[in-house]
Amino acid sequence: MTLPNAPMVSRFNDINFINENQGWAVNSWGQIYYTPDGGDSWELQLNQGDSHFRSIGFFDSMNGWAGNVGYGEFGALDTTKLYQTSNGGESWEPFDDFIGPEPAGICGLQVVNDTVMCAVGRVRGPAFFTKTMDQGDTWVSTDLSEIVAGLIDLYFFNPDTGFIVGLTNESHSQSSGIVLRTVDGGESWEPMIITSRQGEWAWKISFPSRQVGYVSLQRNYEAPIYFLKTLDGGEIWEERLFSENYYFVQGIGFVNDTLGWIGGNSSSPSYETMDGGNSWSSAGFGSRMNRVQFINQNVGYACGRTVYKYSNTLNIVWDINTHSILPENPVINYPNPFNPSTTILAYLPESGTVNISILDILGRTVRTLINEKVFEGETWQEILWDGKNDQKKQVPGGIYFCRILNGTTIIQHKMVLIK
Repeated sequence: MTLPNAPMVSRFNDINFINENQGWAVNSWGQIYYTPDGGDSWELQLNQGDSHFRSIGFFDSMNGWAGNVGYGEFGALDTTKLYQTSNGGESWEPFDDFIGPEPAGICGLQVVNDTVMCAVGRVRGPAFFTKTMDQGDTWVSTDLSEIVAGLIDLYFFNPDTGFIVGLTNESHSQSSGIVLRTVDGGESWEPMIITSRQGEWAWKISFPSRQVGYVSLQRNYEAPIYFLKTLDGGEIWEERLFSENYYFVQGIGFVNDTLGWIGGNSSSPSYETMDGGNSWSSAGFGSRMNRVQFINQNVGYACGRTVYKYSNTLNIVWDINTHSILPENPVINYPNPFNPSTTILAYLPESGTVNISILDILGRTVRTLINEKVFEGETWQEILWDGKNDQKKQVPGGIYFCRILNGTTIIQHKMVLIK
């Protein structure tokens, strides 16, 4: 439902609730709002017009951080990237003492545990990953511009393992969405998927459980519109169809593996799915929805033009089990890493034309291996890639993706060619 007393703005970019009652919301007008009572009342804690607050996160009721998008992005004039409070938001102090290169701006913040918070930025680049392990006393920043053009959001399971999402090119029309993973706390990153289309960014990420996750894909124009889904903790990401018609997607959030919402459009409401994204219907609320946060199975909040609240008044414990028509590993290759060639096996869930191609790390097609009619359930045997492109020239060593287009199913699998 729409909270009747919540402020109305162009868009709230982010919210963070530490429990069912206490929460904060930030927007592009440099404002930070606080509610002590689950959204029944709101207090404007900061009104700083030069700032464009993009994210917010609190360790507890007193200690929190707000991320500013940085000078020059969306017309922001504020050069400070992070603000901190130690009194519940009554006052906010600028922070600029980063260890490592100073980030250009902060778009996403996540509180990982009582002492660890991670951040990424910025939309349209340059790309930085920033982390504190001591509740904000020190922040370490890393420039990731060599591997990704811009970063928008993140999700960490623990201080070591997490995902960041963003774009492969600062120009939206030339960009694909990208998801990267770290298993060493951000010391190194590997791309898990680069989407098969240009003209889109990976915008928000939601993991309702350890195995099932979703990423929204924003397009500024043209349809169809897709989203990403994983059923194995982020090892394999599938491109799933959201809509054949154009819809400006930004926010996405799931209360469990199958019940979730997607939104972002300014003139149409958000959409709801009850079957893990297989089908979507109008949710009837949520213009410009950008962030969704669930406190538990029965209470959640979302922000967009205003602030919205989810209440499961029946106190139902939803079935969080989900089933897929795909086997656990629908595509594998061996050996992996390989040199000079590898064999690919792919399960095909639909009858129709299948296209199996090799993409480089920028999403460009290197080699088309298969493009022909198949029948449901077939498994291709010994599709050999010899490490060469369509011109029969050897490609350099590095990370490549095997992409399978089979009807409405799109799957990508990462492979490593070593030299």
